[in-house]
Amino acid sequence: MRSFRSGLSRTSEVDRFVVIDCETTGLGQHDRVVEVAAVTVDSRSLDVVDEFDTLINPQRDVGPVDIHGVSASMVEAAPTFEEVGAMLGSKLDGAVLVAHNLRFDSRMLGREFERLDSKFDEGEGICTLAATQEKLIHACTRYGIDLSHQHRALADARATAALLVRCLDSAPNGIPAAVDTAHLSLSPRTLRRDALDSSGSSDLQRVISSAYFPTSDSALLEYLDMLDWVLDDLVIDERERRSMTALIHELGLSADAVARAHENYFSALVSAAQRDGIITEQENDLMSRVAAALGLDVAHVPEVSATSADVNAIQAGARVCFTGTAVVAGTSYGRTELEACAASAGLQPVSAVTKKGCDLLVAADPSSMSGKAKKAREWGLPVISVEQFLDFCGV
Repeated sequence: MRSFRSGLSRTSEVDRFVVIDCETTGLGQHDRVVEVAAVTVDSRSLDVVDEFDTLINPQRDVGPVDIHGVSASMVEAAPTFEEVGAMLGSKLDGAVLVAHNLRFDSRMLGREFERLDSKFDEGEGICTLAATQEKLIHACTRYGIDLSHQHRALADARATAALLVRCLDSAPNGIPAAVDTAHLSLSPRTLRRDALDSSGSSDLQRVISSAYFPTSDSALLEYLDMLDWVLDDLVIDERERRSMTALIHELGLSADAVARAHENYFSALVSAAQRDGIITEQENDLMSRVAAALGLDVAHVPEVSATSADVNAIQAGARVCFTGTAVVAGTSYGRTELEACAASAGLQPVSAVTKKGCDLLVAADPSSMSGKAKKAREWGLPVISVEQFLDFCGV
């Protein structure tokens, strides 16, 4: 059987593979993407030449946090799929798609593009699940591929890219994907998980490496894409500033153009944070750090909204509704356990959030975009965390 490298001649007209991975709110028809990654592999050298990943605000409940690790608070300031659709589509268009369970990932992306009235034809790609017939973690173990952060989109896509090179005996015939995003606004803003992880750090190689851009991209868009990468850890260090300065000169951008780009980038972040009508402490901190990194006046950072209740002001007999399951100090608290705590504390559990029949919502994540949380915010009802509620109950 022909080796994978020799088999590449069968897709010689294709210049790249793009390995995709999606983390989602669930598996159903109406579920949404909460994180997406696209790792581009050159079809000739088999080197990774570009990486793209971002959290996505699904504009609904985030689903199984215990699996993908993406909480509602993490995606509050993340872009929607509409905001990243054009950039992601430009990377997928013309590439042979690869995924570990390609049918699932291409279906989820196809539905997202369909919601934007964008045509998405996945072509004929390569499924490493079909090739290995093993779960990703087992296949990676077999081939000695590192997968230290399973169910993170970028980690899974990187591992699948390595699997693509190492596990296939021959390259199947591939037909490139076709994605029409001409009517979508092109924005480079992303919010990667590393930006919310104190242990994460900016990777300079990802800052200076070349990326795929559609031919209509402007010099300013290329600069903003670079800026987005260096803000992974919300700090621009001296090495990154030197790289950015070099790119500014290379692209011929004026100081005024760069200043406007910074302001527009920050405005997009603020707009995303304000999408649900509240500004949390985490959002305020994120925007303050971005403003400082860009040299902008922190006075433009929206103040934290008064959305949490003073637990000491909760009165006996208050009607309390619960949403989500939380793990506190190793103990899982679902609705049954929380309602029992409420009754013991002299509070009245209720099953639904209504304007006149509920006084307080207790959420596993106060930033939840569940139906109950949306109603509570709409009607100005206070929302507190399970931890705050248990403290009030003396648990």
